[in-house]
Amino acid sequence: MNRAAFLGNGLIATGLLHNLVGLLMAWDVLTEMHQEGWFATTVDSGSMLFDREAIVWFLSSGVLFLLLGSVLRQLSTYQIPVPRSFVPSLILFGLILVIIMPLSGAYLLILLGVLPVLIDKFWRRPSHL
Repeated sequence: MNRAAFLGNGLIATGLLHNLVGLLMAWDVLTEMHQEGWFATTVDSGSMLFDREAIVWFLSSGVLFLLLGSVLRQLSTYQIPVPRSFVPSLILFGLILVIIMPLSGAYLLILLGVLPVLIDKFWRRPSHL
């Protein structure tokens, strides 16, 4: 299995899902921001508007998943292996998020980190030397 391609595709799918959920859940907030012209629409009289800040960060993190997935796919194209620390870091990040927010999509990050290892372990064909 090409781990970089698998992780890249998984992160791209996660980013797309993340942004789709964000758009569906916060369409009304985004519509208000659009009607106000976008510029500085997350602050009102010096106070942060949390719902607007939250959706901007939510959608931004979805875009970052897409970008990271694209980088991993590019690594795959040039047959560059994923750095050794990437998968454990992805799993740890997912675990921390699950502890903080148990009703979230952070389980996908854990799954993305664990699946390639399990697939390699159980589907590896024995050598016939």
